[in-house]
Amino acid sequence: MNHIDFQLKIKNQKFDWFVSLRKSVYYSLIVHLVCVIIIQLLLGIDFSESARIRIKKIKQFAVELKELEESKPQVTIEGLSKRDTTTNKLEKVIFAGIEIDTTSIINRYEENTLNVSILFPVGWIYFDNQVKNIIDGIIFIPGENSNYDRRLSVLIQVNTQKNLFNSGLYDSSFTFNRVEYYISKPQKIFEQVTQTVYIRTGSFKADFIIKLTSPNEIEFKKFQSTFFAMVRSFSAGY
Repeated sequence: MNHIDFQLKIKNQKFDWFVSLRKSVYYSLIVHLVCVIIIQLLLGIDFSESARIRIKKIKQFAVELKELEESKPQVTIEGLSKRDTTTNKLEKVIFAGIEIDTTSIINRYEENTLNVSILFPVGWIYFDNQVKNIIDGIIFIPGENSNYDRRLSVLIQVNTQKNLFNSGLYDSSFTFNRVEYYISKPQKIFEQVTQTVYIRTGSFKADFIIKLTSPNEIEFKKFQSTFFAMVRSFSAGY
């Protein structure tokens, strides 16, 4: 290779390097320009609007979750006190076709000959009677500190002559805890109002009659729901 060819070769190499460098600069400028455009576009997006949408959806979900929890049916367990129930709301208790009031019957009467047990109101007293060492009857009346008229009374009679029972004397009947209850209509004689419940026990040696006597209709209506709560709480050895 002569001297002239060598110089030409050097010039060509320099020219190729310069062309390659220029292309690299162009490509770099284009890439940077594209990056700048993308950044400007991203900066122009309103991300606050998206954030508000997310917050709104979160709040809406919380409201829906609360509504779902509130719509769940409340569950109560029969026979437990208010503190033992799984709900804070008191449910109505229906017995003999009426809503009964169990709030005041916190005292308990018990006896052994027929295993009789019944709840009666606070402030009331009782007198029981036995014949041949077997309970024959109990009467409950308001005491001095009771809020009820002292002329009220609840009488429980023991009926050992079960074959004399006459269902025609009663207006309605139903079965509760495998025991038959016969209910008379309230009867008014002058001002006094009475109502009787006959408890038919099946094979047990005695039936029971529970009778409410009120001096007037106002006291009768005031006490009737408590009276049927007492009847519901009654049990014997059957």
